[in-house]
Amino acid sequence: MADGAGQSLPDIGGETPLSEAFDFFELLRRMERDGRLFGHSGRLSHEPARLQQHVRLGFSPRDVMRFEPEKDAMPARVMIANFGLLGPEGPMPLHLTRWVMDRLSQRWFVGQEAKETSDTTFMDFVDVLQHRLTALFYRAWADATPAVQVERADGDRLLAMLRSMAGIGLPGTRDGGGTTGLDPVKVRQSASLAIQRDGPERLTQFLAEAFGVPVRLREFVAAWTSIPPSLQTRLSRAYARLHQEACIGPRTFGRQSRVEIRISPLDLKTYRTFLPGGKRLDFFKRAVRDLIGEGLDVDLRLVLARPQVPQARIGKTQLDRTAWLAPANDAPDAEDLLLRTIVGRRPEIAGRAA
Repeated sequence: MADGAGQSLPDIGGETPLSEAFDFFELLRRMERDGRLFGHSGRLSHEPARLQQHVRLGFSPRDVMRFEPEKDAMPARVMIANFGLLGPEGPMPLHLTRWVMDRLSQRWFVGQEAKETSDTTFMDFVDVLQHRLTALFYRAWADATPAVQVERADGDRLLAMLRSMAGIGLPGTRDGGGTTGLDPVKVRQSASLAIQRDGPERLTQFLAEAFGVPVRLREFVAAWTSIPPSLQTRLSRAYARLHQEACIGPRTFGRQSRVEIRISPLDLKTYRTFLPGGKRLDFFKRAVRDLIGEGLDVDLRLVLARPQVPQARIGKTQLDRTAWLAPANDAPDAEDLLLRTIVGRRPEIAGRAA
């Protein structure tokens, strides 16, 4: 397949064979996909590959100098140049590197096939020592990289961080609902929940994802707030200072204490699950309470899509919930049902202000 200029496009869906062309971290990351992890095995024979150092005195053009895949009983080998005890960046004296390079330059002929080989005795010993150091160097990077943790299906550390951001880091703060509870949604919304600033988008986005329904929030809903008898104004006794706490009557009018959540439009089946006694209403109340607490009174308005409005029949519909009298075909969605104060702590002594 080619692009508009006639150039062939790379096959991004295929698996690229491992080679020294990969970055050091990416190569070791791909070698861990069989389940064996560098730095966790405890034994060299259980590691995905043998990590060896390419001895040099000059600048290295890349991190991985040579890669030999696993063959028969021989483990895979990775020759690296970015980490090790020898070389100009290593901690060992530089004259030791020169001595090792001199040993490697000595050629020997062994066996019947008379293959040419180098004296690698000292480097083999050094590689046994520094394999563990190199593996732990990679392990430190992998354990701090979220993408690697998720790829290994071992994202416990990442999950713990996301839970802490969402406020459910401790076991006692979780709902225990598994994949059907609020905890998975809180983890996905952890970036938003970590911002300690309330806003309508923060609440509506969380509820929309948790329940899979369109959610809107109406702020500054007019309402009468009742005043407890112990806090009511009594002349010359209590709460009688003008412009500070004096109030005539047992209630006060305001728009700062109530909001309205609107779920619309819904089909009839989903609409019924949010009715009092439905399986989702208590769950919805708990979600709202977790997000904004009980400092505000929250009303819930359920809107049923007009094509879903059922015909009123005895024994089939409920008054004030699912019963409408022959609505017109061009009538808007049914938005009559308002559940008052699903979350809040202020007692109702009067209806909503007009």
